[in-house]
Amino acid sequence: MVGFVFFYIAFKPAKGKNSIRQTSGWRFIVAGFCLVFFGSLIDITDNFSSLNKYIIIGDTEYQAVLEKIVGYLMGFINIAIGFWKWLPQIIENEKKAVEKINQLSGLLPICSHCKKIRDDSGYWSQIEDYISHHSEAMFSNGICKECAKIYYPDYKIYDE
Repeated sequence: MVGFVFFYIAFKPAKGKNSIRQTSGWRFIVAGFCLVFFGSLIDITDNFSSLNKYIIIGDTEYQAVLEKIVGYLMGFINIAIGFWKWLPQIIENEKKAVEKINQLSGLLPICSHCKKIRDDSGYWSQIEDYISHHSEAMFSNGICKECAKIYYPDYKIYDE
């Protein structure tokens, strides 16, 4: 599992501004998972004696130092440093998201005749354009019952 996480973080292609490589602690996290993966590989040789021929140091105190101190301890320290550096960016992104959600709250100056909205720069734009620009909302076209009677009296859009 540690190997999968390491290879996913280390070799995932960077896409967009929300990529993991844009965060400040990602190198520490990758290095930490690499060291934990290294410690896990050395630890596996304790359980399978036939694998000891591939590791030169064998079952000695050097292996224990490499496994426990270099692999696990330094790996977890690097992961902790990475998350320590990463956490403020997560909090900042959350604050930005809340600000973006709250951007459409409050009073909007709207024309009482044509229903255009005035933005912060003083420009008037259609309500659909304003909401589409300031949120994730999308619009589709339709016609209400009252407008259908006024503008399309010959068509029976809404059967009564």
